[in-house]
Amino acid sequence: MKVQVENVDRVRRKIEVVLEDDQVRLLEDLIYDDLRKHAKIKGFRPGKVPRSVLATYYKDVVDEELKKKIAESTLGAALAEAKVNPVSEPVIQFLDEQAKHGYTMECEVFPEFDLPPYRGLEVEVESLKVTPEEVDNRLESLKQMHAQLVAKEGGEAQKSDYVIVKYEGSVAGKPLKGAQSDNYPLDLGSSSLLPEFEAAILGMKVGEEKEVEIDFAADYPDKDVAGKRALFKILLKEIKEKKLPEINDDFAKDMGYQDLASFREGVTREIMKQKETQRKNTISEKMIDQLAAAVDIPVPARLLERRVASMVQDAKQRMMANPVAGEEERNIDGLLRKEFEPQAEKGIRGGMIISRIAEAEGLKVEESEIDERIKKIAEDTKRGYDYIKEFYEKHNLTDNLRSSMIEEKTIEFLIENGVIKETA
Repeated sequence: MKVQVENVDRVRRKIEVVLEDDQVRLLEDLIYDDLRKHAKIKGFRPGKVPRSVLATYYKDVVDEELKKKIAESTLGAALAEAKVNPVSEPVIQFLDEQAKHGYTMECEVFPEFDLPPYRGLEVEVESLKVTPEEVDNRLESLKQMHAQLVAKEGGEAQKSDYVIVKYEGSVAGKPLKGAQSDNYPLDLGSSSLLPEFEAAILGMKVGEEKEVEIDFAADYPDKDVAGKRALFKILLKEIKEKKLPEINDDFAKDMGYQDLASFREGVTREIMKQKETQRKNTISEKMIDQLAAAVDIPVPARLLERRVASMVQDAKQRMMANPVAGEEERNIDGLLRKEFEPQAEKGIRGGMIISRIAEAEGLKVEESEIDERIKKIAEDTKRGYDYIKEFYEKHNLTDNLRSSMIEEKTIEFLIENGVIKETA
């Protein structure tokens, strides 16, 4: 096997792989041997079809299978000999020459670049403090989270009530797809549904029915109702009101604290811990931005496309309960790609810089450290250690975990060797 490497540019390598004739013959023999076992040709017993006959009947099949086996049997060795570590799927083109069996592959690689000075980076951040108002707001959130829903005796539905409604929507007398429910829970005032829909429920009593017409804007995302008037029939089935606990010593004890004072102290520590994490993220982002601005690092195109596509897919799964298709999906994809491409490009550049700093400083993660992290994950998720370890190994996640931990070490190194200035 002969391997030749050509530098196309800083992020692309073109590798030509040519096999020796005896290598090709060996692969062809394997293909014909396997084909002979399964081929059914009139006039020949199974397994006894001559190779010349097989070649006549299955030439195209053999040619395609030969290409496949050539690539499968040589790709890893060719990359190793070329000393190329692709960061995206190589693009393979088979040689179209009678006396030459092999292929070329274009591989994307991380570019070589000189690291700018990375020790002593200066970053300004706000000083850390937790105000009484922040503690009060957190306690209020906890109070809302632990509210009890109790049936409301008589009266009308009001904001902050929790209601159960039956409704069905229609346009021009025809049922509207996906706009029906027999028992829909709704927290009035949460703006989780259309404002006109919630406004219609306010003042209703249990058992009362009401109809409300809603005009949808022409640019409304759901094309079934965009620019149309929909009629909703609503039946109020239940009204529940929130019974909020008092923020006192008893509530503090329910939350695992001795009294209200220790509860406030615990909440303060929790908020401070979150702020410390946020500040660390801010510092690391500013440091990486400084380094990225000081060096020219091209980003491999296919790697960027793959990263953007993954971000778009994740976003669509989070934001859409019902799938869309056709022009609407293309419009959403276009908007998301435009939003995510700069983020993806920045993330890839930052990852390359962090990787080079870790290499330069000899920052590594030992197996014992990975083991300790898996134990921590098991504790946090309340799963057994063996279960988590097997899960990571089964899904090939250990290398990702190692990379993540090396990145954490590198960020810690930059912060420890940086100059952090606090502003008031």
